Amino acid sequence: MPSLKQKPVIERLHYLMQECAAVAAAVRDNAQDDGEPLDPAELIDLIAEYQVVLDLLDEAFNVEPTQANGACSIG
Repeated sequence: MPSLKQKPVIERLHYLMQECAAVAAAVRDNAQDDGEPLDPAELIDLIAEYQVVLDLLDEAFNVEPTQANGACSIG
């Protein structure tokens, strides 16, 4: 369960991901309608940007949890 601080940020990310999926569907529809595939350089750029998001989420997932009482461990 996300913290009070994290909850609105995660909700916003979910919203933005849904928006991204809708825009990606529009890109696909345009490519299909026009009979023109997406430019390879554009695809590579978009994949790189998506990978940055995945890497950041992976880092957030792999953070070492702190002690519940706020004390720091020594050693």
